[in-house]
Amino acid sequence: MAFKKLPSYLLAGLATLSSALYAQQEPADLLEIYQQALANDAELAAAGASLKANEELPNQGLAGLLPNITLNASTAKATDRSLNATSLPGINRTRDFNEHGWAAQLVQPVFRLERWFTYTRAEALSDQAQAEFSAIQQDLILRVADAYFEVLRAQDTLTTTISEEKAFKRQLEQAEQRFEVGLIAQTDVHEARAVYDNARVNRIVAENNVEVSLERLRTLTAREHRQIGSLNKEMPVVNPTPEVKEEWVNSSLVQNLNIAAAREAVRATEEALKLSKSGHAPTLDAIATYSHNVTGDPSFSLTGFNGKQNSQYYGLQLSVPIYSGGGTSSRVREATYRLQEAQDRLDSLNRQTSQRTRNLYSSVTADVQRISARAQGIISTQSALDATESGYEVGSRNIVDVLNAQRNLYASQRDYLNARYDYLLNTLRLKREAGTLSPQDLTDLNQWITKTSTELLPKL
Repeated sequence: MAFKKLPSYLLAGLATLSSALYAQQEPADLLEIYQQALANDAELAAAGASLKANEELPNQGLAGLLPNITLNASTAKATDRSLNATSLPGINRTRDFNEHGWAAQLVQPVFRLERWFTYTRAEALSDQAQAEFSAIQQDLILRVADAYFEVLRAQDTLTTTISEEKAFKRQLEQAEQRFEVGLIAQTDVHEARAVYDNARVNRIVAENNVEVSLERLRTLTAREHRQIGSLNKEMPVVNPTPEVKEEWVNSSLVQNLNIAAAREAVRATEEALKLSKSGHAPTLDAIATYSHNVTGDPSFSLTGFNGKQNSQYYGLQLSVPIYSGGGTSSRVREATYRLQEAQDRLDSLNRQTSQRTRNLYSSVTADVQRISARAQGIISTQSALDATESGYEVGSRNIVDVLNAQRNLYASQRDYLNARYDYLLNTLRLKREAGTLSPQDLTDLNQWITKTSTELLPKL
């Protein structure tokens, strides 16, 4: 069945309806973005697969301590040419027959240190993988928040940049009108045009930054977002709790998930050292074997033996290593150095985590003060702009002074908004270092996200 091409007016109507439905979609908030990232983030999915793979290591280690049962079977065609036809008249010179058999064996390790330490090392590696996966889950929370607020940061920057461009455009138009009536010099017009052109460039850069930030969000969620909820400007800005830096440091040294993973790495390396040393120890196995074999030609036997044989064997097998060319001793020395390396890495991570925690605590407390100062700065720059414009009207100020005052105002607005986003992200980073970051932090932040449908790329 062939499909007829729709009329152009109907296609246009469908396109309009589709655009209207898309525009009516409610913008996603922070929690919705996080849920989408949980379901679609490739890095988290890879970490989950790696965790499941490492969780199989203890099962493999335990298998070495449990009984091992094997069954072997064989069959072969054989030809007997050993008979002499002259001494046994009437007997064929050659005979073809089948030889076959099977054997079952059970081996139960009784004393095998290397297999025990293989098992304990596998448990440590599995615990290390679990800690690393939990750390990646925390990183996803931070990556989602960072990507989300970077979109809002880029959006706010674009909004102020557009307002700035419009203001400079009006200033340029006023300068051209004043120049035409001879109130100002032509240099003032050139100055206003230069500032306006620079504002246009800034607006283009800001638009691109919004697109870049949206692509980052798309990478996390595997979905395209043109609208997201905005941050309520009434969100409180407070110092981190507890308000004691060393308490945050102590928490990070105990609960930080990267440190926890490093501790498990040290434990796994300690077990690896024991495993290497166990190469000097003897091994003892309990063995039980039952076999059934058919050999020779059961249809022809001078002795009456039919060729069938059943046998059973029960016993202990002891193996004592004497000399392996120095390989075992070399592996012990290697494992010793590996353990020292893991301990040094843990010590380095403790120091770095302590440093980052102190720095982030100082940054958050400074952000709180900075936000307050930036808010006051907006009031001050607005007052300065009003005074400069009044002076320009009466001739005591020139156009350069006005343009600089306008730039200062918009810069103050951007600095204030950036300070708020820096405060939020630094707070989440501080909690991650302390090992307390959880989805509940996003839930708390989401209370201050308003689903105001605002186009992220407004046009001039």
